[in-house]
Amino acid sequence: MAEHAVAAVLQRAGATVIQEVASLGQVPAKVEALKSELKRMQCFLRDADARMERGENEMLSQLVSEVRDVAYSVEIIIDTANILARDNSRPPSLLGAISKGACYPVHCKRLYSIGKRIDQVTARVGAIFGEFTKYSIASTRLNETRYSMDDTESLRARRLTHPGFGDEVDVIGFDSEINQVKDELLDSEIKDLTVISLVGPGGAGKSTIARKVYNLVAKKHFNSCVWICISQQFTVYGALKDIVKGAMGSQDFEELGTMSEMEIIKKIHSFLKDKRYLVVLDDVWRMEDWDMVQAAFPDVKNGSRIVLTTRNSAVSNHPNARKIIQEVKLLSNDESIELFNRKAFPSYVVHGRDDLDSFRELGKILALKCNGLPLAIVVMGGYLSKNLRITEWRRMVASVNWDAMKNEGDIRAILDLSYYDLSSNLKACFLYITSFPEDYAVPVGLLTKLWISEGFIPNMRGCSLEETALGYVEELAQRCLILIEKRSSRCIKTVKVHDVLRDWGIGRARREGFLKDCSSRNEVETSYSNEMRAYRVVLYDSVCVKVGVAMPNLHTLLIFNAARLERNVFSFRGLNYLRVLYFDGMRGRWQLPTEIGSMVHLRYLGLKGATYVLPATVSNLTNLHTFDARDAIVEALPMDLLSISTLKHVHIYKVESWSVWKTTMQSNLKSLFIFLAANTPKQWEGAIDRMDESPSWCFGKHYRSVKQLEIVGACEDEFGVPNDLHLPDLHLLPHNLRRLKISCPNLLNDKDPMPTLGSWLTFLNVLEIGVKSYTGAIMTCPSGGFPDLHNLVLHDLDIEEWILEDGAMPKLRILTLCKCTKLKELPQALQHLKELKKLKVIAMPELDQVLCYLLHKAGREVIIRSSEEDFEHVQIPKYDI
Repeated sequence: MAEHAVAAVLQRAGATVIQEVASLGQVPAKVEALKSELKRMQCFLRDADARMERGENEMLSQLVSEVRDVAYSVEIIIDTANILARDNSRPPSLLGAISKGACYPVHCKRLYSIGKRIDQVTARVGAIFGEFTKYSIASTRLNETRYSMDDTESLRARRLTHPGFGDEVDVIGFDSEINQVKDELLDSEIKDLTVISLVGPGGAGKSTIARKVYNLVAKKHFNSCVWICISQQFTVYGALKDIVKGAMGSQDFEELGTMSEMEIIKKIHSFLKDKRYLVVLDDVWRMEDWDMVQAAFPDVKNGSRIVLTTRNSAVSNHPNARKIIQEVKLLSNDESIELFNRKAFPSYVVHGRDDLDSFRELGKILALKCNGLPLAIVVMGGYLSKNLRITEWRRMVASVNWDAMKNEGDIRAILDLSYYDLSSNLKACFLYITSFPEDYAVPVGLLTKLWISEGFIPNMRGCSLEETALGYVEELAQRCLILIEKRSSRCIKTVKVHDVLRDWGIGRARREGFLKDCSSRNEVETSYSNEMRAYRVVLYDSVCVKVGVAMPNLHTLLIFNAARLERNVFSFRGLNYLRVLYFDGMRGRWQLPTEIGSMVHLRYLGLKGATYVLPATVSNLTNLHTFDARDAIVEALPMDLLSISTLKHVHIYKVESWSVWKTTMQSNLKSLFIFLAANTPKQWEGAIDRMDESPSWCFGKHYRSVKQLEIVGACEDEFGVPNDLHLPDLHLLPHNLRRLKISCPNLLNDKDPMPTLGSWLTFLNVLEIGVKSYTGAIMTCPSGGFPDLHNLVLHDLDIEEWILEDGAMPKLRILTLCKCTKLKELPQALQHLKELKKLKVIAMPELDQVLCYLLHKAGREVIIRSSEEDFEHVQIPKYDI
């Protein structure tokens, strides 16, 4: 696993620009020599990782630790040289040239320092291997390497998951439990609040049963439903926050920042007392966890229910309410074999094979030796679905110590096998997911951006880094190492890790020095003898510590559920080499310290769950690639932030103050999403009037690299007055946009946007116009307009007539009309669109459906729905490009 550290450095070093700058003297040649040395170190570490996985030569771990330290030192040198080269290569003005000449001695001093550090690292590498040679470690070769260790990344790319892979949960052997729980939930004779407990070991299927029943009965039979994951990192505020968000909606959720826990409990109690509710408390570990939240659930004798899953039978007996306890049984032999076959032999793997009988015979043996534990069977099947080699299956039957596994009552042996079979990059990606809190629904867009920032994603011919990262998500899902929480028609949206796999992954990550998870200050400041030094730290809950002092040279800092983090104690000092910084679960208003400006190596800055004040020094983050505040409010946006030359992605949920007319943006931006604060329409309106060529969220002529754009505004300001924002010139939109969504009331006024959009945005594939962005009565799509449009959505508009001229939208495939209630007829020209495959008409009862019938008769798919709940907005990816 240490190989990934060197691989990540090489991945980023491959894109270095320093060799192009002649003024750096001998530094480029020295860096190239250092990169060659890194490649040799990577080959050594690949062998060393394999040997350590086989339990060979424990002294290797010390050597691996030292080599990894060298790799991170090299990364710092390369980044420093890149920053120096970038600063030196900028074309100066006359005044700048004079200033640059004056700074030349400083530049030379920095160059000398870089060269000296390279020499020191080179000498250190020689010393490390020289010392270990006398122990016959470094020269030892691995005699036997499993085939999976030798798979190249290109081979693995061909083995990525099949496009048809779905996220349906296999429910085998639980029919009786599901029916029984369902009957208890819907028993109309029992009016008392009832707690139904599902009890069983980790991986036995408790959450699967609960989820299946929840999906069957929740919305149909209960007024309010919410699913809460408790987990080992339980906090009262976290659980109550989830209840409010799930049961009461986002509007109430935003009010929690100033409320105490008791006030929130009273708020929930008051909300639920008039409703028949269903609450699932998944994975409750301690009796006191129930004690802390039970006051929120009123018993008003209306048939409300609580479902509780736990490994601890004492917890199931604890609630002071009517109780039903359901012991989850393990799978029978036949059920085990059926579940194993589903996972090990998916249709796209076995298609065309004529040797399945031999595999199935061995599969029966392997399935039965999983002792009826569903998680063990699923992981085993997922692993073997990637290894359809008869020798590997036979080796599994012969080599795994099944008796020991049965006696220990766990599945570590199976998880070890699945993990060893992963490439170095996939191992790093899997362990990284385990850093998220237990039962955390991880957004795939966030995850892939973090992976890329960490250097886990290699360059693959014909694929972007984002596409490769999404392929990694799919492969981990197919191997059953992660659970798909939510999937759209195009891709996986959110994932989770089963708590058993997470516990196993966290333990391995600690031992290998991949990351260190800390729930207290003592854990941050303590070095454990069985763990390598970690360069990534995850802080949970209210950790108040100067982590940069305790762990210098830290590369990654992830902070979760830090609602009580003391601002006057936590410090950024000592974090100058940080690459990734992510805050999640903050409360109230936070002002980031000015020291953040010294983190010149920072690539990813993520903020979530609070209002943040950014100091002007964030503009000094000259290596920043992604600024992600999609789930946060930024009180003031420094005007120079968007001028950082390396910046690729900016996502901000809401900006309260921004000097737009003074902002300059560089041309490398690939995605920019900034949603407007509801209380600043006048500021924006004035800004747009004064702008010459940089219309903020409309980008302007300098930002042609942007491919996707979503313009969203609040319907009303804080006084209930409708916003009145205007888009002055549609030609300011980037000409090569592929996806555009406009959902901001009155933004387009009553001037028909379609003629301009159709002729200007000739590359547009997807367009949504909604929420009364256009207020006119007539919409015209002229001939020749939108030559490449595939998907059109018109939502909540007051158009009375839609004119579609011949030759417009020739490639339109999907048309969605929702809540355009004044539109009585569809344009006849729709019949002549040869590419049109699907028409969706939603919440438009007055529409003449004759043309719908004709299109249906002509073989087009026509969907007519009465409820707006069936409407889906165009999804503009907030992270992916």
